Amino acid sequence: MSTVPPQPPEPPESPFAGALPPDFETQMPDDLEVKHCYRHPMRETGVSCSNCGRPICHECMIPAPVGFRCPECVREQQAPGSRARVVTRAQTRSRWSAGGVASGGLSATKVLVAINVVMFLIELVTGASAMMGGGSSQALLNLGALYSPYVLLRHEYWRMFTCLFLHDGILHIAFNMWALWVIGGFVEAALGRAKFLVVYFVSGFAGSVLVLVAAPVNTLVVGASGAIFGIFGALAVHAFLNRGRDLQSRALLGNVVFLLVINLVFSFTAGFVSWQAHVGGLVVGGLTTFVLMRGGRRDPRRAFDAVDIAATLAIVAVLVAVTWWRVTTFVA
Repeated sequence: MSTVPPQPPEPPESPFAGALPPDFETQMPDDLEVKHCYRHPMRETGVSCSNCGRPICHECMIPAPVGFRCPECVREQQAPGSRARVVTRAQTRSRWSAGGVASGGLSATKVLVAINVVMFLIELVTGASAMMGGGSSQALLNLGALYSPYVLLRHEYWRMFTCLFLHDGILHIAFNMWALWVIGGFVEAALGRAKFLVVYFVSGFAGSVLVLVAAPVNTLVVGASGAIFGIFGALAVHAFLNRGRDLQSRALLGNVVFLLVINLVFSFTAGFVSWQAHVGGLVVGGLTTFVLMRGGRRDPRRAFDAVDIAATLAIVAVLVAVTWWRVTTFVA
């Protein structure tokens, strides 16, 4: 006769039994986007910087009033004279407000537009230009139009700047001033008044230099197009360097490139347009902005330092050297 050991009593049923559905899964869905920390690419994360939007891991997360921020945004915000990268609508309006002035005071863009309009009225009064274009070439020369023989033989270098404030007809000045008003407002807010003016005039000077080098000698050139193309170049470079941290820059970049392509095609196909001024201004405007931003490592609205001054003077020195080479090699 065998004996059966007594069975232990069954444990009471848990009050939480059946609380989870039978198909409950603890794994991440296959279609979930996996992000990696921008500073530690091997670490997966689901947290992004509340300011610039870049993914950050537990080591890079710094508590902020709203969410977490990455070390670079915190460092940039705490640096003297700097501002945080743009994400919120208020920050975006502050940085990119058209016609705005980053440091307060009078807008340089509006002053430049006013000077150009006054000069065009003087052209109309003196007969240097007619409302629909044309006019007296001699009167236009007297006001400061760019004429290569006068620069190369008479050394009237001031014409390389005064030509930026003269226009041939109402359509010419209307288009240029509209572009300056719209694009100049953005760039002035992004660079600050002083650096905006530096980019504007250095770009205009570069356009005049290329006119001396590549345009037919007897060409009479007027217009702010060279400087305005430099502002276009500045906006394109600024948007490109900030495309990963500034939502507005990312949206602007494609639009600016599209406009530049259209304008460059028009510059090369229209016989009455100085493509030399446009190309010279565009290239040097973008280069100057790239230098002032240190390739995207510095907020351009910060005050000029020794590196900014030295780099800008170096660009101007190259333009002066090219001008002098053209003068010394010119044969009438």
